Amino acid sequence: MAQPSLAKRPEDVLDAFAAAIEARDWRSVRAFWADKGNRSGMDAETFAETWGTLKAPSVVISEGQQEGAAGSIYYTAPVVITDGDRTITGDVILRRVNNVPGASAEQLRWHIDSTTLKP
Repeated sequence: MAQPSLAKRPEDVLDAFAAAIEARDWRSVRAFWADKGNRSGMDAETFAETWGTLKAPSVVISEGQQEGAAGSIYYTAPVVITDGDRTITGDVILRRVNNVPGASAEQLRWHIDSTTLKP
């Protein structure tokens, strides 16, 4: 299973996210969302069913933009997933707390805050 919480750079998180998608490791892909994947809005079974429609995905992540806001850092990157004749495009927005004293490890790790990807 991927370890997104260990990555210090958002680009590393997105590279691991892409690798998990290409490996069709839906448990790991879901883990990139906050709250142990619960912020994906789907339970583990529904997530695997939804993302499992991808059969041989290839992921390309373009350079993103980083910005700060009210104690958090956001990183937005465009993503293209190609799966046979199907192409899925959207943005992935990562977030982490900006070294706020007392922040938990979960808050300090880069995690997916939201995405416009629709598998």
